[in-house]
Amino acid sequence: MIPAVLLRHLPGIALVAVLAGVVWFIGDAFNDRTRLRGELAAVQSDLAAAQATLEQAAETARIHRDHLSRAAKEARAWVALSNDLQQMEGRDAPLSSLLGATAQRLYGPQ
Repeated sequence: MIPAVLLRHLPGIALVAVLAGVVWFIGDAFNDRTRLRGELAAVQSDLAAAQATLEQAAETARIHRDHLSRAAKEARAWVALSNDLQQMEGRDAPLSSLLGATAQRLYGPQ
Protein backbone atom coordinates (compact mmCIF):
# COMPACT_ATOMS: atom_id res chain seq x y z
CA MET A 1 0.00 0.00 0.00
CA ILE A 2 0.90 3.61 -0.35
CA PRO A 3 2.30 5.17 2.86
CA ALA A 4 0.24 7.99 4.44
CA VAL A 5 3.06 10.53 4.05
CA LEU A 6 3.10 9.96 0.31
CA LEU A 7 -0.68 10.35 0.11
CA ARG A 8 -0.52 13.59 2.03
CA HIS A 9 2.04 15.07 -0.41
CA LEU A 10 0.46 13.59 -3.55
CA PRO A 11 -1.21 16.84 -4.75
CA GLY A 12 2.09 18.70 -4.39
CA ILE A 13 3.99 15.96 -6.21
CA ALA A 14 1.38 15.97 -8.98
CA LEU A 15 1.65 19.77 -9.26
CA VAL A 16 5.44 19.57 -9.48
CA ALA A 17 5.16 16.85 -12.13
CA VAL A 18 2.68 18.94 -14.15
CA LEU A 19 4.89 22.02 -13.85
CA ALA A 20 7.94 20.00 -14.92
CA GLY A 21 5.98 18.74 -17.94
CA VAL A 22 4.95 22.29 -18.88
CA VAL A 23 8.53 23.55 -18.51
CA TRP A 24 9.80 20.65 -20.62
CA PHE A 25 7.11 21.31 -23.27
CA ILE A 26 7.94 25.05 -23.44
CA GLY A 27 11.68 24.34 -23.59
CA ASP A 28 11.16 21.83 -26.39
CA ALA A 29 9.01 24.34 -28.30
CA PHE A 30 11.69 27.00 -27.85
CA ASN A 31 14.39 24.62 -29.13
CA ASP A 32 12.22 23.72 -32.13
CA ARG A 33 11.66 27.39 -32.87
CA THR A 34 15.39 28.12 -32.68
CA ARG A 35 16.18 25.16 -34.95
CA LEU A 36 13.49 26.18 -37.45
CA ARG A 37 14.84 29.76 -37.55
CA GLY A 38 18.28 28.41 -38.39
CA GLU A 39 16.85 26.18 -41.11
CA LEU A 40 14.85 29.12 -42.48
CA ALA A 41 17.97 31.28 -42.68
CA ALA A 42 19.84 28.49 -44.51
CA VAL A 43 16.97 27.96 -46.94
CA GLN A 44 16.71 31.69 -47.60
CA SER A 45 20.42 31.90 -48.43
CA ASP A 46 20.08 28.85 -50.71
CA LEU A 47 17.09 30.50 -52.39
CA ALA A 48 19.03 33.74 -52.93
CA ALA A 49 21.90 31.78 -54.48
CA ALA A 50 19.49 29.86 -56.72
CA GLN A 51 17.80 33.08 -57.84
CA ALA A 52 21.17 34.63 -58.67
CA THR A 53 22.09 31.53 -60.68
CA LEU A 54 18.73 31.69 -62.46
CA GLU A 55 19.25 35.36 -63.34
CA GLN A 56 22.72 34.56 -64.71
CA ALA A 57 21.28 31.72 -66.80
CA ALA A 58 18.56 34.00 -68.16
CA GLU A 59 21.14 36.65 -69.10
CA THR A 60 23.33 34.01 -70.73
CA ALA A 61 20.34 32.70 -72.70
CA ARG A 62 19.47 36.24 -73.85
CA ILE A 63 23.04 36.85 -75.02
CA HIS A 64 23.09 33.47 -76.78
CA ARG A 65 19.79 34.24 -78.57
CA ASP A 66 21.18 37.62 -79.68
CA HIS A 67 24.32 35.92 -80.98
CA LEU A 68 22.27 33.32 -82.88
CA SER A 69 20.14 36.10 -84.35
CA ARG A 70 23.23 37.99 -85.56
CA ALA A 71 24.73 34.78 -86.96
CA ALA A 72 21.49 34.06 -88.85
CA LYS A 73 21.47 37.60 -90.29
CA GLU A 74 25.09 37.19 -91.40
CA ALA A 75 24.29 33.82 -92.95
CA ARG A 76 21.36 35.36 -94.87
CA ALA A 77 23.61 38.22 -96.03
CA TRP A 78 26.24 35.74 -97.24
CA VAL A 79 23.60 33.70 -99.06
CA ALA A 80 22.27 36.86 -100.74
CA LEU A 81 25.81 37.91 -101.71
CA SER A 82 26.56 34.43 -103.05
CA ASN A 83 23.35 34.49 -105.09
CA ASP A 84 24.22 37.92 -106.48
CA LEU A 85 27.70 36.74 -107.45
CA GLN A 86 26.32 33.62 -109.12
CA GLN A 87 23.80 35.71 -111.06
CA MET A 88 26.60 38.05 -112.20
CA GLU A 89 28.44 35.24 -113.97
CA GLY A 90 28.87 36.13 -117.62
CA ARG A 91 28.30 39.82 -117.08
CA ASP A 92 31.99 40.53 -117.39
CA ALA A 93 31.94 39.74 -121.09
CA PRO A 94 33.85 42.19 -123.31
CA LEU A 95 31.97 45.30 -124.36
CA SER A 96 30.76 45.68 -127.89
CA SER A 97 33.11 47.65 -130.13
CA LEU A 98 30.85 50.73 -130.00
CA LEU A 99 30.68 50.71 -126.17
CA GLY A 100 34.41 49.99 -125.96
CA ALA A 101 35.24 53.00 -128.13
CA THR A 102 32.86 55.20 -126.11
CA ALA A 103 34.42 54.03 -122.82
CA GLN A 104 37.92 54.78 -124.17
CA ARG A 105 36.86 58.30 -125.10
CA LEU A 106 35.26 58.89 -121.71
CA TYR A 107 37.81 57.23 -119.42
CA GLY A 108 40.92 57.05 -121.54
CA PRO A 109 42.85 53.92 -122.46
CA GLN A 110 43.37 51.51 -119.62
